[in-house]
Amino acid sequence: MVTVPLGLGAYKRTAPGMPEVRLENRFVEKSPTNLEEHVALIGRPGTVSLAQFAGGNIRANYAKLGLFNNDLFVVSGANFWRYTANGAAKTQITGTIYGTGTPYIAWMKGIGYEYLFIADGLLLQYYTGGTKATGTLTLSGGSITNQVINIDGAYYTWNNAVDTGPPDGTSAKPWRSKLGVNDAGSLANMANLINYFGIPGTDFSTALPGPNLDFTATSDATHLYITSTSSFASANLIATTVFSGSFLAWGAATLTGGNVHALALVEMPDGVPAKALTNLAGYVLVSQGNTNKFFWITPGAVTINALNFASKESNPDPIIDMLTVGDLAYIMGAGSSEVWYASGALDVPFSPVKGQAYARGVVEGSPVVVKHNELDAVMLISDDSKVYMVGGGGFTCVSNNGIEERIRTRLRLEQSLP
Repeated sequence: MVTVPLGLGAYKRTAPGMPEVRLENRFVEKSPTNLEEHVALIGRPGTVSLAQFAGGNIRANYAKLGLFNNDLFVVSGANFWRYTANGAAKTQITGTIYGTGTPYIAWMKGIGYEYLFIADGLLLQYYTGGTKATGTLTLSGGSITNQVINIDGAYYTWNNAVDTGPPDGTSAKPWRSKLGVNDAGSLANMANLINYFGIPGTDFSTALPGPNLDFTATSDATHLYITSTSSFASANLIATTVFSGSFLAWGAATLTGGNVHALALVEMPDGVPAKALTNLAGYVLVSQGNTNKFFWITPGAVTINALNFASKESNPDPIIDMLTVGDLAYIMGAGSSEVWYASGALDVPFSPVKGQAYARGVVEGSPVVVKHNELDAVMLISDDSKVYMVGGGGFTCVSNNGIEERIRTRLRLEQSLP
């Protein structure tokens, strides 16, 4: 019986008149049950839409584990959206993403800050996560005694007998915080209860299950300040009331001011647009459009010092893209590429890796980081229309003549060449 051999990859090369091998929506996997070719073609499932995002064509999707609660960021036309990982909220971020191509993005996170930077070829902007809802409880005309307050359906009071009741957070048996030596101390103790800071059974009720996950608290001599942990609209629904007692009042019936999401502008030195972005060792690297120069933004900052820059050293061609693989940054230009590392020096924190400068440029939009033999590597289309895998100290061609002919044809079309 004659078998029809399976095509293991798409192939089309019309120049020498070769027949086309079509392989659409499939990937190859070893299969011991196929006794002839020993492989099988597995159907790749189609894309399922997570949500609809107004604005136009979807230009890019971004997400990073551990940043912004693992939420998805979507560029749709000129609009920028944040979509929660649990699918509960879809929020448009105020601002405009210019151009029509894929914007570049980089992340920065540390103690007390979390940023997303995005460059569209014209502007460099950043997002801080949106405003969180707040509420203020004010003490006036008297002292803290045994008043009862309600925050988001849980009830709280002050009493030195912190376990009498026993407390369960209801209006009849509110959670108890120890009275302070003065009003400022009592308000501080209530903030500690909400944050679960202290000794259960001594500073607050033993049965209190832990810190509140929806809001945190701080205080001063006459105020208790509540701040939501969420920056979405639901935080504005957290109710605040004084259930019983005098001299205390909330500024509003709910927390307010949350769910304001907007992009802010980063000024580029010399007024030259930002091009590519990547992050390395806590810094964000920003290439300057149409030059071989890149700047760096120091950890925790959202401005660029004009003196914090370096230039691609092997060739003066402009930087097209930058990617980070492990502790190395691949800085790729129109006609050459280099690998840089974080040197640790305060004045010049980045240096090129000796022996890893290559006379290979990249096609814009093609470089991606992929897994290869359990290690990260960069896959790209070079300026010679070939596909290369970059890693292990060199460029390795992984394309064939058919693929390269398709790339050249497509590039000619995009560049309006005959």
